[in-house]
Amino acid sequence: MGGGPSSAQKDAAASQAALNNQLGQAFSQNEAFKEKQQSAVNPFYQQMMTNGLPYFSALTDAAGGTTARAFQPAKAQLERQLGQGANALPSGFAMGARSDLAANQARAYEAQLQGALGQNFAAKQAGAAGLLGQAQIANPLGYAGAATSGNNAILQAPLASPGLGGLLGGIAGGLASAIPF
Repeated sequence: MGGGPSSAQKDAAASQAALNNQLGQAFSQNEAFKEKQQSAVNPFYQQMMTNGLPYFSALTDAAGGTTARAFQPAKAQLERQLGQGANALPSGFAMGARSDLAANQARAYEAQLQGALGQNFAAKQAGAAGLLGQAQIANPLGYAGAATSGNNAILQAPLASPGLGGLLGGIAGGLASAIPF
């Protein structure tokens, strides 16, 4: 009739330990899956964060070509108009008109380049966000917390109340510790 856990408490502790083992197995499987996924995507995110758009140079080259093609009709029309009466135009007019057209073309290219730079920066941010997301996914606190709280439940479970022998032994032990030596 001594103290100690009752059979119900032992069964509950065994059940909690089995549940903790299942949680541990689920955690291990989940961790292996996450590590496999991270090893697949992290290089991509790292490259995006470091280098930005993989096609950035092609994008800026294309912007230059697109802008040049867009201004070609205006340039051709200007040259036709200048050629019709080049001798009747005031001095420097033709040069100023060509310079104005070139400046407008440069501003249009600059606007496209600014857009490309914005896209490149957004790609770098997306790479960083992807890496951060992977770090958050890899956080094991959910499973670890559940297993820890289960183990704490086992350790903190009250023992069965002692029988008469346990009660007398507790009193005798208490009295013996109160006697100074």
